[in-house]
Amino acid sequence: MIIRQETESDFSQIHEFVKTAFQTAYVSGGTEQDYVSKLRTGGNYIPELALVMEDENADNKLVGHIMLSKIAIHGVKSLPKNMFEILILAPVAIAEDCRNKGLGSDLIRESLKRAKTEGYAAVILVGDPKFYERLGFISAKNFKIQNKQNIPDENVLILELSPGILDGIEGTVDFD
Repeated sequence: MIIRQETESDFSQIHEFVKTAFQTAYVSGGTEQDYVSKLRTGGNYIPELALVMEDENADNKLVGHIMLSKIAIHGVKSLPKNMFEILILAPVAIAEDCRNKGLGSDLIRESLKRAKTEGYAAVILVGDPKFYERLGFISAKNFKIQNKQNIPDENVLILELSPGILDGIEGTVDFD
């Protein structure tokens, strides 16, 4: 498998891929493909952390997509502007016929490695703790990080890219 940065020429294919992938996903809101487009046009898009996975043994067929974008923890009283910038992992999509083979984990690990290399502090997400805890994510409530949408604590997970970077950081994340 090849993991590379998405390019503008990939956008329409990614749109259809994410739409199709989430039609068979365990949890889906049905608008994940639109969320990807919204992220790209917003000020928090990081092109270097929007990745595709291709199968080089199948004419570089698209089999995965992931995005990490900027988000802030608000209400951090100890910092100027009362905010601390981190990343959000959303969404991650894997082709239905490629699931349960470790490809999603591989794609996530690569995105985290690149984020750490770029100097980002931490990554937050909303997801299944059984899956994401295997990758080192823990409940954000352990850091006293709440969310504005009142998503259950067990589904809001965070990973420090540098150990201790979130010490003393507490506040609220707005996922909208």
